[in-house]
This record gives sequence, structure tokens and C-alpha cells, in this order.
Amino acid sequence: MTPRFVSSPLSRAMPLSGARRQALRAGAALLAVALLPVAGAAEAEVAVGSALPPLSVNDQFDRPVAVDAGTRLVLFAADKAAGDVATEALKAKPEVLAQQRLVYLADISGMPAVITRMFALPKMRDLPFSVGLVRDAQLTAALPRKAGALTLLVLDQGTVRGIEYLPDAAAVRQRLGIAS
Repeated sequence: MTPRFVSSPLSRAMPLSGARRQALRAGAALLAVALLPVAGAAEAEVAVGSALPPLSVNDQFDRPVAVDAGTRLVLFAADKAAGDVATEALKAKPEVLAQQRLVYLADISGMPAVITRMFALPKMRDLPFSVGLVRDAQLTAALPRKAGALTLLVLDQGTVRGIEYLPDAAAVRQRLGIAS
């Protein structure tokens, strides 16, 4: 049995060669890309002097974690490598989060749900500190980042006063005044 193809009146009237078909597909793909909104175009990257919009997510225990006017520091892990750096640095002195009014956020939006549920969350629940879990990448799309490094935002009443990139646990401990 041969498969049946439904053809449109246009395809019957004007048969397409392989090259024409390929050119049409390429043109359609370019048009689709041109019509897509540019990621972050509507929202500029957070910079020194800009206001950091209030942000609320849940932690590994499904409790709310908020970045608000009282937050002085935001430690942001945009990828797993940065998250590992934060875990190594903070596990020795978790009270530093409350002492310095620091909120730690980890972007887990790219992690498959089954991996999050079966492996990541149980491991995070063993941590002695709260991790604000960013499950929607759009929430933190405007935050500056460098691969493998933590982003530290220094805030004053919701306004960004400084941006630092901390590449390893030693840099985090030094910046936060945690004895190693």
C-alpha cells in the first residue's frame, strides 16, 4: 500500500523542483526567525543605577523567597557550575544569608522536570540554606551573567549599586567575609 498525499490546488498547478522547494523552506525559516521576538529586547539588562524589579520565587521546600527593598545582596547562579560554586561557599556558614540580607537564586529553568524532582530537589533539601529556584527563565532574563560564575548584585533600596562576578568558592567566601 502506498501512502496517499493530500495536495493543494497550488501544488498541482505549479510543481516544485527540489531546489525551489529548498529555497522556499529556507525563506520560510528566515521569515519565522525574523518574526520571533528577540530575547531580552523588551527588557534591558540590569545595570548599575537601575532599579531591580521585585522578584518572588519558591525555594527547595516550596516556601516563598523574595527580592524586595530590604534585600542588600542577590547571589545569582545562572547555570549548574555557578550553583556548585554557591553551594560550596555557603554550606560552611549558611547564616550569612540572613546576616547580610542576601538572597540566593538559582536558575533551574533548563533542567528537565523529572531530573529536578528525582535528583536536584532531594539534594537541595539537604542544604542548610534557602535556594530561590527560578523555574521560568524570563524572571531573571535581565540579570547579568557569566558562564560558570556567580553574579553578585549589590542593592540599596532596590537600586543596583554594584555588579560583581565571583568565579569560585574562595572569591565568594572572601567577598562575603566567610572564614574558610
